[in-house]
Formats: sequence, C-alpha cells, structure tokens
Amino acid sequence: MYKKKRNDIDKLKTLFFGKDLRVTEGDAYTEVRKYDFSSYYPEENYIKKQGKPRKNVVDIREYGADVQNSNNAPFINKAIEKASQIGGVVLVDGGDYVTATVNLLSNVTLFITKNSSLCANETGKGYESKKAILYAENCENISLKGGGKIKGNGHLFGFEPVASENNTTPPKYIDVIEMRKDYRSQLRFAHPSKYGGPIYFKNCKNISVDNFIIENSAYWTFKISNCENVDIKNFIINIFIIVVSYRISNADGIDIAGTSNVNISHCFISTADDGIVIKNASWLGNTGVMKNIKISDCEIISRTNAIKVGTETTYDISDIYINDCKLFMTDLYPGSVSGISLEACDGTVLSNVNIDNITMDRCTCPIFIRLANRNRAAEVNSQSANAIEFGKKGKGGADSNVFRFNMLSEIRDINISNITATRVELPVIIAGYKQFCITKRVKNVTLKNIFLDYYACEETVDKRRFIPEYAKTYPEGWRFRNLPSYALWSRHTQNLKLENFNCNHPVATWKKDIINIDDI
Repeated sequence: MYKKKRNDIDKLKTLFFGKDLRVTEGDAYTEVRKYDFSSYYPEENYIKKQGKPRKNVVDIREYGADVQNSNNAPFINKAIEKASQIGGVVLVDGGDYVTATVNLLSNVTLFITKNSSLCANETGKGYESKKAILYAENCENISLKGGGKIKGNGHLFGFEPVASENNTTPPKYIDVIEMRKDYRSQLRFAHPSKYGGPIYFKNCKNISVDNFIIENSAYWTFKISNCENVDIKNFIINIFIIVVSYRISNADGIDIAGTSNVNISHCFISTADDGIVIKNASWLGNTGVMKNIKISDCEIISRTNAIKVGTETTYDISDIYINDCKLFMTDLYPGSVSGISLEACDGTVLSNVNIDNITMDRCTCPIFIRLANRNRAAEVNSQSANAIEFGKKGKGGADSNVFRFNMLSEIRDINISNITATRVELPVIIAGYKQFCITKRVKNVTLKNIFLDYYACEETVDKRRFIPEYAKTYPEGWRFRNLPSYALWSRHTQNLKLENFNCNHPVATWKKDIINIDDI
C-alpha cells in the first residue's frame, strides 16, 4: 500500500498551506456508492392521516384550483384571503397542485390532506423575488396541518460537480479534505436559486406546524426569520427521496434566524446540506438577540452539519436546549462536516447551550466548537453578503462602522453530555483564537459521558505539529485538517471540564493492501 514519505519541501507545504494526504477508498466523484444515501424514511412514525376539517373550511377547488392547471397560485391566494377573513381553514385535497408563490395570511390554517400537495413547477420561473413556494410576512396565528406535502422539485435544478482536472493523485491516495472542499465550492455554483425555498416565514408570530412534509427543496427548505413563538412537531423534511437531489446546494432543513421561543420536536429531517441551523446576522435582516431554542426527539440525516449554530452570527444567541436526537451523516462526497457545530465568528455571544443524549454515526467531526473573528458584518451588507459567501469579493456597500462587531464574539457556558459518536474521522474540536496579539478563549465547557468510535476506513498519513489560527476563515472542522490528536483537540480554552470521556484506538488501515468497505 502506498504511503508517501514527506521531504522538507512537503513539510513546509503542510506547515504553510495545509496540504495533507489522507487515504481513502474509491475515486473522487465518478459514481454514487451504494452506501452514500440512506433509504431510511420512516414516514409512518411521524405522519398520521387526519380527518378533514369541517368548520370554516375554504376549498381551493371552489376558487378555480385544479390539478391540471400550470399555476394555481391565483386561486389558492383567493381562498387564503377568504379564510383569513373568517379565521378559517384552507383545504388542499385531491392531488398535486402546481403553483407559484402562495402568500399565507394571518389566522389561517393550511390543511393539505395526505397524498395531496402544493408543487413547484419544473422551470423555477414565476416565483416572487426572495420569497418561496409558501410565504408569510407580518402574519400571526398561522398553521400547517393535514399530513400532506409541499414538493420542491429540487432535483430538476441541480448539476453534478466534476473532479478537478488538475488532480493527478492516484485515486487510492486522495487528499479527502481538499477534495471535499473542492466539491463543496462547486456545489455553491451548481444552480441558481430557482425560488426562495419551499417555505419562508418572516416577521411572524405564533406559528404551528404539525403533521406536515416537505420534499426535494432547491434551496433552504424551511426558513424562519425574525419570528416568535414557533412550534414544529410531527414534521418531515426529505431531500433524498430522489437520488439526484444530492446535487442541490444549500438545501438546508430548518434555518432559524433572529427568532426566539422555538420548539422543534419529533421531526425527521433528511437534507442535502445542514439539518437544523440557528443563525442571527445583520445581513440576513436580523436585528436583535434570539433565545430559547429547543430541539428534541429528532432524527437528522445530513451531508454537512446535522445541528449547527452559525456561521452567520452577529447578534447574541442564548438558551439552547438539544436532547434525545439521532444524527446520521451520509458519506457522499464531500462527506459530512460535524454532528454538533457551535460557531460564533461575527460578533455574537453564544451562551448557555445544553446538549444531552445524542447518538451520531458517520460524522467527520462529532463536536465542533469554534470562536473566531471573521467579522463578516464589517465587510458586507445585505447586498454584498452573497458575493462574499460565494467566493467573490464584494465591491463597496460595506457596513458604515467597520468595527461594529470586531472581536466581540464569545462562546461560554456549554454543557454537553451523553454523546455516542460512531465512525468518526476527527476529534472533538474546541478552539478560540489569537489575533492582533489578543487571545480570545472559549469559556466554561463541560463534556460528560462522551464516547467516540473511530471510522476504520481512513487513516491520517501525516499530522501537522503547527496549526494556523484560521481566525478570519470560514469556520468548519475540516479547516484544521489532520490534527495531532484523536479524541480531543482544544486550543485557547478556559475552564474545560472532562468527565468520563472515552475514545477507542483508531485502526491504522493504511497498513492494509486493499480497503474494502464490505469487509469493515
């Protein structure tokens, strides 16, 4: 088996540029391997058949909606206007209704019966700018029920990234981390945002989602921005129902931004990107603190981060409670990022995070806690943020006060207990940063009853002794690459407590002549 010895030049490249080889099985992007997707889809555990409502019912068919129409939005919006006047229920029944943007109003329940749906069209055209298939703004007392679906048809809008033409490394000895980075950057440009995602609620109060499904989003699946009092349960997001959906970029599950008092319970979320994301950023239109976020009894299948705070973090976030969840990471290139990721890098104070009783499988980094000073808000506003995010330098439009959020971020009071992570690749990473001769530390972290089981299919060839700070770069576990630690790597941390922290001895599979996944 090939094992490259490093000369002095190679070591310098590692030191300054982070070019580390990692051994993996298989080619880069040539085919979908049989274990890249999960066929697990327990709809019967989350969705039940509900009887049709009988009081104050407004049937969309009475206003002209028909499964044969190419756009039912005008008819559905008329039904919603009527239901809003009487505090009623909009009934979607009888099949799949293709629609452009539907505008939900206050005091309306949208009831989609099982085996019925609202569907995106196959062109991605006709949707209102920066909105969604289902959109609500400045509304209150809105709910989604019925056991039916919103279908995003995201598989129609993606394109398959290709391996770098400059990659001449033998396929058995690919730099996995670099390959994943390359693939992910390609996904960023894989398709234009055909519509703003299946559901977008903005500046709303008292949102209830119970017994509902979203399939095949082409963008953020369920975006909740500047809202209050959100209850989501018995809910499914499924992006992998059609295999080619893996080509979709930014198909997060639930994105909670600038929103307080959120309860997410008993949900199944299978995504092509992050599972559940908590954000609070000025360029997203958020304006103040967010707190009281509860996530419990959820199953999450993710290609990147199963549960993530960040990266877009300017305003404070506190009082997060996550418990009794199962996390599974697909091994589709670029591979997963983290099971649990806590990031503060643009000015936010992230505090009082409590995580308990989590199982995760096939994650790259089980727990990633990162304090940095990207200070993105000092460089961008709402117009230029996307340009920065997608690898372009913004021109003008900078925040008027470039030091508004500079070096303000903090992470403190983190309690994580009862974590079992199997088939991991990287250690638990906890890192503050040193910048401008100032050291900023992650404070008061407790890890209790932690067990890590290393993946037997990959082994680091070389580990770096010097790890750059990466204080201004995009904060993800893969950034640090091969670390001189297996169980835990911590830097710039104050008051870190470990109790019953266990890690098995990694298997050095590079000693084997052939790595066969079926033999593991």
